[in-house]
Amino acid sequence: MSEIKAIGFDWGGVLNGRPGKFFGQSVATLLGISYQQYLDAYFKHNKKVNRGEVTWEELWTLVLTDLGKRDKVHAIMKLSQEANAERLNQDVLDLADKLRALGYKIGLLSNNTHEKAASMRQTGLDKHFDVFHISAETGLVKPEPHAFTHFSEELGVKPSELVFIDDSEKSLSTATEVGFTSILFDTYEELIQDLTNLKII
Repeated sequence: MSEIKAIGFDWGGVLNGRPGKFFGQSVATLLGISYQQYLDAYFKHNKKVNRGEVTWEELWTLVLTDLGKRDKVHAIMKLSQEANAERLNQDVLDLADKLRALGYKIGLLSNNTHEKAASMRQTGLDKHFDVFHISAETGLVKPEPHAFTHFSEELGVKPSELVFIDDSEKSLSTATEVGFTSILFDTYEELIQDLTNLKII
């Protein structure tokens, strides 16, 4: 195994808010469908919003139309806005700063919109990272392999020298193909243990 030289972080569910599975389970419950049905419909369309091709309301209209639940758009939009409210996980951001101080290259790679990218920069979040990639700006969406290879190149490391932390199994699904080490985020405490096991901290 190559020496780890860079650590990448996702935004939603890692640096901000709770892991996405909690939101997805809430949507499935509200709609009266299975969590897997929600995942299938959501991931069929989500690249469109992550590339900036549609708005969130347009995305949810597509997803809910597929599920035969189009009348629930406004209810899901409200749930989404609550889930995506700014709730910075300061302990995770502090960890990123600590890892950077230890000499690791630190990057953010998020499937997100132009608007969210602008608001992140407005708060100075980008200053915590050596590389700051937002999918709507780069046109590269996780889990596409090129999203990770480009991210690695910008960090100045090989994919095998990268650890990437994300709350979505789907986003990490190309880890083996690309060659980076993945950490599925659930809690801060488990993340610390995972990094300790990898001898990163």
